[in-house]
Amino acid sequence: MNLQKYQCTQCGSNDFTVLGESKIKCNYCSTVYRVTEPEAAKPKVIIGKGANVVFGKSSNVTIKGGVEIKEGANVQFLGKLDILELGDEEMIKNSEFHKMKNS
Repeated sequence: MNLQKYQCTQCGSNDFTVLGESKIKCNYCSTVYRVTEPEAAKPKVIIGKGANVVFGKSSNVTIKGGVEIKEGANVQFLGKLDILELGDEEMIKNSEFHKMKNS
């Protein structure tokens, strides 16, 4: 979710924290909002918890519109993977995966 596009109607801040799937909280005045994203912004591929998905070495996968991999899913991309929309760079940098990869 791109939080930069939101502005708190109470204090004017653009600094938010994601609370859940459809709630954000202003980091300045603590006002909580429910937000919904347009259908076009939602991932087209969702791999659910408990799934075991392996894309083999000769696979050539293109995902248009994004992919969401739920916690608890085992997904391996051994071949070529093209993602057509990069996610939020700040959220990627702050992700646990990125921190583990760079330590």
